Amino acid sequence: MAKISLQQAQERVSELRKQLNKWADAYYAKDAPVVEDNVYDKSYNELVQLENDFPELKSADSITQRVGGEIKSDFSKVEHPIPMLSMGDVFSKEELKEFDKRIQKAIGHPVAYNVELKIDGLSLSLEYQDGNLVRASTRGNGRVGEDVTANARFIKDIPQTLPEKITTEVRGECFMGKEEFARLNAQRDAEGAQIFANPRNAAAGSLRQLDAKITKKRDLSTFIYTWVNPPQDITSQHQAINEMAKLGFHTNPTGQKLENLDEVFKFIDEYTQKRNSLAYGIDGIVLKVDDLSLQHDLGNTVKVPRWEIAYKFPPEEQETIVRDIVWTVGRTGVVTPTAVMDPVQLAGTTVSRAVLHNPDLLKEKDVRIGDTVLLHKAGDIIPEISQVVLSKRPKDSKPYEIPTNCPSCGEKLVHLEGEVALRCVNPMCPAQVEERITHFASRPAMNIMGLGPKIVKQLIEKGFVKDVADLYHLTSDQLSQLEHFKDKAINNLLTSINNSKQNSVELLLFGLGIDHVGAKAARLISEKYKNLGKIMELTVPELTTIDTIGETIADSIVEYFKQPQAQKLVQELQDAGVNMDYLGPVDSEVSDNFFKDKTVVLTGKLADFTRSEFTKKLQTLGAKVTGSVSKKTDYVIYGEDAGSKFTKAQQLNVPTLTEQEAIAQINK
Repeated sequence: MAKISLQQAQERVSELRKQLNKWADAYYAKDAPVVEDNVYDKSYNELVQLENDFPELKSADSITQRVGGEIKSDFSKVEHPIPMLSMGDVFSKEELKEFDKRIQKAIGHPVAYNVELKIDGLSLSLEYQDGNLVRASTRGNGRVGEDVTANARFIKDIPQTLPEKITTEVRGECFMGKEEFARLNAQRDAEGAQIFANPRNAAAGSLRQLDAKITKKRDLSTFIYTWVNPPQDITSQHQAINEMAKLGFHTNPTGQKLENLDEVFKFIDEYTQKRNSLAYGIDGIVLKVDDLSLQHDLGNTVKVPRWEIAYKFPPEEQETIVRDIVWTVGRTGVVTPTAVMDPVQLAGTTVSRAVLHNPDLLKEKDVRIGDTVLLHKAGDIIPEISQVVLSKRPKDSKPYEIPTNCPSCGEKLVHLEGEVALRCVNPMCPAQVEERITHFASRPAMNIMGLGPKIVKQLIEKGFVKDVADLYHLTSDQLSQLEHFKDKAINNLLTSINNSKQNSVELLLFGLGIDHVGAKAARLISEKYKNLGKIMELTVPELTTIDTIGETIADSIVEYFKQPQAQKLVQELQDAGVNMDYLGPVDSEVSDNFFKDKTVVLTGKLADFTRSEFTKKLQTLGAKVTGSVSKKTDYVIYGEDAGSKFTKAQQLNVPTLTEQEAIAQINK
């Protein structure tokens, strides 16, 4: 860093602290990061350097002197008698060598390290009394965290009781796997909800729910790696992890005790290559002095242990140029900006678009048309702009103006209270109508074959449909006016529309596109209350008596059916002959069979069924079909190219069935 004056340093320190506090609040308190980790790390390290160069500028309230974020939630607070500290970061192998030199200088001889993957999640403490889980808490600011015990009880791999009646505390990471993250974001996008920026924030947002039923519906996992008060016969980190695994804790099997840095570097190189193929996100490698007595001797600073360090992976980024920013309207009216860029190769795929989520994020990153930007994949999955390369910004660049009118219907856009999203509140907005009808016709909803987005668009443009009820009054003459629509396609579509009238009511309830109401919630509600007319009259307390139906879903349903236009739509559907009753089995009606009351996971490419069809088939037999494999899974049914789920089933000794073996059991 070039030499600067004390006054210049003071101004820069003030600027950095203000910016970092804002970013930390978004990350820790709101679970909605506005910059990528490497951008935050760069500014944070600059502040650390300035405070070291100008000790008189150090302050107890500086972000460099605290762990995590401020506690701004409605959870009960938990004091950590032994602080949950953060970890120091390094970004190169040279810095790891410096860390190793400091350790050897302090100890007086070389040491072995236990090397572990750095899981991209949030820290979690689990406390047991006489072998029973009594409290789970987040790290918070390191000394005070949040009590999330009720939610942690719904995380499948957290043992509620231990095989030994011991009183102890363990710590680790709570995370969301990549597949569950993709599923959750697809569901939230379909429901018009804000999608999560990355798996870490999806995990944090799911664990830090005041309604534990929401946590239950999301497939969170843990890796436990710290035993706060281990028995005296445990003398090393790798031994502690092995013993915690024997007690039933979910530990990461990739950790290794390594004797020197050459072995550590090989481990780093190996997982730099493997990280994209893992079922969960990692953002680095952690080195811990393996000997617990040496850890004690080395001690901690005010913020970090001296005996461990995190090597952070460099972000896999590509430069590209933003050519346009387009705005799309979802079926709930949320208007979302997307950057359109020159195509680049990133993590094995060609990327040319990146969602900017909402106007606040667009302003925060100050993305402009013509900007050169750094592009990466958040959580190795979602393309995201990390920052603008300001040195390459065109001289005539102007800030991007947020639209004030809907790009589809031209009506004024609004900010509803408590939302960051822009919305079009015109119920007849063509884009919303198009999205609602497409959703209604989709396979998980009314399953009207042949009615995809392109056909829906034509029907709306020609004025043949304005809502989903109009689908049931379409004629052959109208369909013959569509492009490339001949007799066979016309007959097939009309037949599929007519057949959809006989669907069980849960498909209709899901197809209406009510905010937050997914296919599973629709089925549970329909199974209990049997008829849409009855469902329309339900109150929030009545709906929340159903397991996994929380107040958010219940409020959304009650508010939806209060609307006169919703009541009119349902009446039009009923007049058109659409079934309003639940036709599926209830648990008490399901006869004994191979899959009744079993937890089943599907993986790989199926030959005889779609994933959705096979799921429904198993559910009618009383099976519970879930998205991830755990010790509680009864069977994994697999097709071709089965991946990480099949591998995990083998690791956990979960029985597996080929698709044909499962079909044979169904046919019995």
